[in-house]
Amino acid sequence: MTMTPFEIEEELKKCVKCGACMAVCPIYRQTGREDMVARGKLNLIELIKGSKELPAGWLEAVDYCLLCCSCEENCSKGVKITEIIAAARVQQTEIMGLNPIKKGVFALLKNRIISISRFVKLGSFGQWLLWQRLPRHSGLVRRLPLPGIDEKTVIPALPKRNLDDLLRKQRAAAGLQPILFFPGCATRYLHPQMGLDLIFVLEKLGFNAIVPPEFKCCGMVTWGAGDESTSAKLKQANLKVLHENAGIKQLVTGCASCGHALKDYDGRPQNCEILDISEFLFQHREKLEDLLGKRKLRQKITYHDPCHLRKGQGVSKEPRWLLNLIAGENFIEMRHPERCCGAGGTFGITHKELSRKILKEKTLAADATGAGIVASGCPGCILQLTEGAVVAESDWQAEHPITLLANLLHQTEPEER
Repeated sequence: MTMTPFEIEEELKKCVKCGACMAVCPIYRQTGREDMVARGKLNLIELIKGSKELPAGWLEAVDYCLLCCSCEENCSKGVKITEIIAAARVQQTEIMGLNPIKKGVFALLKNRIISISRFVKLGSFGQWLLWQRLPRHSGLVRRLPLPGIDEKTVIPALPKRNLDDLLRKQRAAAGLQPILFFPGCATRYLHPQMGLDLIFVLEKLGFNAIVPPEFKCCGMVTWGAGDESTSAKLKQANLKVLHENAGIKQLVTGCASCGHALKDYDGRPQNCEILDISEFLFQHREKLEDLLGKRKLRQKITYHDPCHLRKGQGVSKEPRWLLNLIAGENFIEMRHPERCCGAGGTFGITHKELSRKILKEKTLAADATGAGIVASGCPGCILQLTEGAVVAESDWQAEHPITLLANLLHQTEPEER
């Protein structure tokens, strides 16, 4: 829910302009501009609160933010900076309208006739004319010149069947404990195998993943863009599904941004626990350790903290426990794993040059580890990291930890027969 003017004013009073946010802001690190750091943004927002005229400098400052929560994590006063900036974007949208690119994308999230599902399926039939598959990485790069897209922009290969389609043909084993699974848009429509991997792991642990087809987008991307109306509709649709399934007390997701959004939903059913998949697996660590036995991945692995997982949800221990479990001494930390990769929802699309500068820091840190895999618990980060590897011509691949775990568990199956 967007903050009220009174709440914004109270939060603005907390900021003492100490500048601690400057040390961690990825935008400031690249631009060196005071108006691009949280302190500068809050000053501008405070100066013109309630105004119907938005100066160009204000628009740029509010627009140039990844909502990565880095400033909040480093703020000694606990100022809700990302919520203030999101509220400022709502004000901007009300006065100036939504960015045309974002408006087109968000329309797919709520349109029943031309839905995101149908759009992706339609795109899957003609993608091989315009795009070519990357030889080592998951994704496609352009085959022919396209406006606004360079030769190293990576898009995911669009599947002909999404996760819902694949699940219609699957039946869970009887006697398993039900658990809700919120796949999120990226997993559902772009990376369905990632969803199947997560479901497979849950079943090995004795759980039946329930994926209601009525689940919508979590609303994080629309909230961050200032589209309050669409965000509210998506949230209400998801809350309805949660209440209809109130008998199931746990919900897991493999998307950092979805988890961050869902945990902030007010009005959830009582005792409805939202968990990132790494948190859930940590709860069942003894059984998972028994299932894996002594099997370990042989490749070196490093880890990128998704902003919405580490800073938004405070989850950083559990993914590292998981990677230590499946890789052992082959898991090595990169320098500054907590730094944003530059994706930021639609930021990587609308601000490609700056996004790539931020991404370069991450690819250099990954390169320095010598790892063959960069793991991350966010499908959006994985796509961004893949593009970073392509641009830098790096040898590593980006993967979700759940995919790595599922691959290991598949190896144990013959021994159980």
